[in-house]
Amino acid sequence: MGAPVAALLLVQLLVPVELEMLGWQDQDVLFPGGEGGQIRVSPVAQPYVDLSIPGPCGQRAIGSRVVGGKDADRGRWPWQGSLRLWGSHTCGGSLLNRRWVLSAAHCFEKNNDPYEWTVQFGELSAMPSIWNLQAYYNRYKVDEIIFSPKYLGASAYDIAMLRLSSAVTYNKYIQPICVLASSIDFQNRSDCWVTGWGDIQEDQELPSPYILQEVQVGIINTTMCNYLFSQSPFRYNIWGDMVCAGDPQGGKDSCFGDSGGPLACERKGLWYQVGIVSWGVGCGRPNRPGVYTNVSLHFEWMRTLIARSSIHRPDPWLLLLCLPLLWSTPFLQPSRVQQSS
Repeated sequence: MGAPVAALLLVQLLVPVELEMLGWQDQDVLFPGGEGGQIRVSPVAQPYVDLSIPGPCGQRAIGSRVVGGKDADRGRWPWQGSLRLWGSHTCGGSLLNRRWVLSAAHCFEKNNDPYEWTVQFGELSAMPSIWNLQAYYNRYKVDEIIFSPKYLGASAYDIAMLRLSSAVTYNKYIQPICVLASSIDFQNRSDCWVTGWGDIQEDQELPSPYILQEVQVGIINTTMCNYLFSQSPFRYNIWGDMVCAGDPQGGKDSCFGDSGGPLACERKGLWYQVGIVSWGVGCGRPNRPGVYTNVSLHFEWMRTLIARSSIHRPDPWLLLLCLPLLWSTPFLQPSRVQQSS
């Protein structure tokens, strides 16, 4: 067997070994929203991770700044994450799959260094006890923060994706939420939910022990929301990817510290993220519902981002390992002895 052939065989053997070490297999990656609720991506040595923008997602084992809300039960919102800057809760987020978290871009305006952020999952308190070792086990480092290419620092297109440094371990308290390519089924729904660790009233922080809050809100169509925001003294146009939720009478709303968290609605037993807490005028004021980023309008961007990150490129060391074999080819050839006639 010639040396070049041996080198190529070595590459073929090592690449699958490396992929197996990384937990990668040649699998289709599925995304809800296409035929049969899924979009199929061709199998190109993609990592086998449960994308929510694959399934399963939106399931919870527990049945049953938020204003007008109440304490949540542990496991009721298993996709809820606490984004922590230098260890302190700063914003909310939601788990899309084992490696990706969804949040609001404005959360990172003052600091977008991923290595200074972590994401906590599976806990009710924004400040778990130092003796709670499981809480620290479920705290994940951030490897990359990616803003929507349309985000320009204003209130529109307020969405960011966080890629975690390691894969999240699922359990009954930690599960991904679903995302759809269209939110039309959730228009005018009155039974959606907002969750977060933000203020419970304007200028009133969430008190100790800092338990996750939940409140039921209704989706308000854009025409009505524009009408509400046309009332004095503060006027603003609801446009682009904005969606409103709350109560026109006030009293039920997200608030400071809830930014980046999910607005979730249930359909046929599964939970879908419809919005991301983005901005508002005060908290829980009449005629001033909360304004959220419409997740479905960013579905293609999210899907493409996850799919691209799933394509594996072998590490350079594999090629370097084979170079000495290729260079030594002349020396490995069998010698030829001339025979006299």
